[in-house]
Amino acid sequence: MRVELNMIYLVSFSVALILLVYIMTYGRIIDYNLMLLTVVVAVSNGGYYAISIAKTLPEAILGNTISYVLGIFSPMLVFYIICGVCKVQLPNTVIAVMTLVQILIYASVCTVGRLDIFYETVQMHLTETGTYLTKTYGPMHTVYLISLVFYTLAGIIVALYSIKRRTAVSRINVDILLFVDLFSIGVYANERMINTPIELMPVASTITLVVMLIPLVKVAIFSPYNNVEIVDTEFNNKGYLVFSKQLKFMGCSEYAKTLFPEVAEWELEKDIPGKGGRFNTYLNPDFQEFVKDDGDQAKSPVRVFKYNDSVFSYEIGKIRRGGALKGYYIRVMDVTDVKVEDFEIFKEVN
Repeated sequence: MRVELNMIYLVSFSVALILLVYIMTYGRIIDYNLMLLTVVVAVSNGGYYAISIAKTLPEAILGNTISYVLGIFSPMLVFYIICGVCKVQLPNTVIAVMTLVQILIYASVCTVGRLDIFYETVQMHLTETGTYLTKTYGPMHTVYLISLVFYTLAGIIVALYSIKRRTAVSRINVDILLFVDLFSIGVYANERMINTPIELMPVASTITLVVMLIPLVKVAIFSPYNNVEIVDTEFNNKGYLVFSKQLKFMGCSEYAKTLFPEVAEWELEKDIPGKGGRFNTYLNPDFQEFVKDDGDQAKSPVRVFKYNDSVFSYEIGKIRRGGALKGYYIRVMDVTDVKVEDFEIFKEVN
């Protein structure tokens, strides 16, 4: 039974490392908070494994100290991730203060075995299922619990606020992150109430990490601002619209909303509204044709359309990851002051 328990922690640690490598393959387009969270989960799972195989009290305390990086830093990082997905901008000063407070709490954890500010007493128990600790808590542990409640409630408030903003935030993504937030705190509360020597957080944190990857990788893939297929330094005069493989609207740049005002009212991860608007008039017919063609063509020829006294060029392209088709993008730019003959035009100006 002891081997099985140790293996659970070891597998959780290994899975977290694999997820870290997977996230790193996406490079700079992934939210750095997610990468930090993955590191925290991996390190913490290693700490839980160290506790389970410890032979002496100092070894167990060291493993316990390592494992606390999860409880102290992951709620903060999850909150930052929720704010990022929900497009809630936190001032740098607030982020700095929050981070400093968590560092101070972790510093108190490092005093276990020397001071009684986090644990008043700590005892080690060797059993057939593995090594575990029993503790009585000091005042800084109360501060730690307050921080858990604070970040959980803050994440819920931000998520609920953003649900009303469906044109700016995907309801599916918010629901997933809200579930992760509640699931994690639920597992922790269950551990404390049952008072079992078996730690569930390594498994729970690894599961939540996998679940969080679903919306965050999706956001990264379809973001017009960091996608390798469409990234451009001149976003001020180019509009980008991004769609999933199922032709769900996934987002756009701010300039695209100027060119196509109706887009500002579109819900994320929903079908393209089928009637009216500049998009349906000038772009959608060619977009549907490009998707229907489904050939090896990475992008369409540059085409143009005229609206009022302005001329715009556009091209349609595919978004791929590892060779697999993930979605499509449309790039639009104002070429009123550019000679039309300079483009590969396959469509007459309307």
